[in-house]
Parts: sequence; C-alpha cells; structure tokens
Amino acid sequence: MRKQLLLRAAAALGILAFLAYAGPRVAGRGESFYVQNRQLPAPEYVGTITLCHVVSAKTYQGSVTAFLQERADRFNERHFGVRIAVEGMGEADFQERLSYGRRADMYSFFSGALPETLLQPVEPEEGISLRPGLVAVPCALPWLFSGYVAAAQGEGNPVAALANGAPWPVLDLRAWGDRQRNGESGGEAAFAGPFTDQVCYLGVDKDTAAEKARWCMQFYSYLLSEPTQRMLPALGAFSVRADVAYPYGDSLLVRLDRAYETVRAPDPFAYAQHRQQLLAEATAALRGDEAAKNNFFQRLAIVIEG
Repeated sequence: MRKQLLLRAAAALGILAFLAYAGPRVAGRGESFYVQNRQLPAPEYVGTITLCHVVSAKTYQGSVTAFLQERADRFNERHFGVRIAVEGMGEADFQERLSYGRRADMYSFFSGALPETLLQPVEPEEGISLRPGLVAVPCALPWLFSGYVAAAQGEGNPVAALANGAPWPVLDLRAWGDRQRNGESGGEAAFAGPFTDQVCYLGVDKDTAAEKARWCMQFYSYLLSEPTQRMLPALGAFSVRADVAYPYGDSLLVRLDRAYETVRAPDPFAYAQHRQQLLAEATAALRGDEAAKNNFFQRLAIVIEG
C-alpha cells in the first residue's frame, strides 16, 4: 500500500512539473492560434457614395428614385462601411447642379440624359444575358426599361410614333398609367412597337476614385441580380435580363413584356447628341413633311446602328 502511495505521489509531482514547464508555452500557443484564426480583419470603410437619379422619364407607376433608395438601404445593411445615398432630380435641375460643379459618384439616367464625357468606362456584368436589343456600352450599363403604347387619344411622343410606325398618338407608359388612374376614357392600348428610348442606365462619374468605383459596380451587380430585377413590376417597369419575365397574368404590362421580345433601343450617348433634332424632324414628318421624314430615319439609323 505504501509503495502504491509513493508511486501515485511521484506521478502527481511529475504532472505538476510538466505543467509548470509547458503550461506557458501551451497558453501562448493557444493565444497565438486564436489571434491568427479567429480575429477578423477590420471592416473596410469606404464612406458615402452619392447616386444621382436623373428623372427625364418615368415608369408606369411609383418612383424610381424611391426604389433606388430602398435598394441602396438593403445594400448598405449588407456592407458595413459603405453608404449609398440616393438623390433624384429633373433634367433641368441636374444640368444646373453640374454647372455648379456638384457631381455625384454615380448616376442613374435614361437614354439621352447624360453625355459620355461625364462618365468613366466600366466593365459590364459577366455571365448575364441582356434582353436582345439592349446592350451595355463602355460608360453605361442598363438596369431597367419602360416603353410606349398606341392609344386612341392623348398627348403623344412623335419620335416613338414615327420610329415604331405606330398610329398617332403614342403615349409613354407613365402617361397611359396616369390616365387610367385618373379614370379618363381612352379605349384599349396596344403595343406601339419595339423602339423605346426609355432605357435606364447606371454610369460612374469620370472622377470617382477607383475604390468607390468598384463599390458602384457592386451596387450595379446587386441591381442586376435576379431577386432585384423581379421587384421591377412594383414600378411597372421591365427587366433588362433575358431570363426575367413579368409575372403571369392578363394585364397590359404582361402583354407588353412579351411583345418586347427584342428591344430596339438607341445608343444612350448618340441619342443625347441627336435627341432634339429627332424630335423636330418627327414632329414635322407627322405633319406631312417628307424631307423631314427622310432625315428622321437617317438620323434614327445613326443612333441605333451607329
């Protein structure tokens, strides 16, 4: 018995001696292991990125500016250290803002609203097929579009009417939607044709720093994602993705979405250069001026086909 007690005491002393020698090393290794494998890097701080939405056109319903802010809020929640702030304004106010040198980091704009010289080249989203007829040009990436209907009456768009060869008048979807909401009679509306200048793009200011520009493109990827594109019916707008269709039903918007199987859209920057001439020529052509009609279609070919 005495021998067993002595053996146990010797074993205990051995364990205590080992711990006294190796304990600090084990603890030190444990602390180092935790630091190396558990400590997260400090979150990247980018700050505020300003997004200016230029309201030169409107979708069937709702506010594109509000939609963008809602999406920016969700994006901000997912990316600590980044805050996208959205501001909407009409085209005249936007031009006045530019005259004061107040530029944003990125812009949401419809065809013809911005010059290419304001923007920097960006890489389009990879692996996503756009609806035929919609293209991402070096400084402008499409993210939604709207269109036109042929109606029995109303103040129409001469360019859309002549470009589509549709009977007058041709109304944009916001004008048609407002008429319906106001209870105005006007009969049935029909698909006007594949031409639309109501394609909304995202562009990055030419002086936006590289790190912020990278986050601008991440926000564009978020706008182009399938879940976000499936939210566009809230605006009565159509997805630019080839694989996202309007929800099933018998409404006018569903029929138009199917009709826009291929879109005939102008280059947004060529359209900015020729928009006023196209409007003047279309107006004169619809009054019977054949020379203006010929000039219109020649100019239209330039802005669509290059």
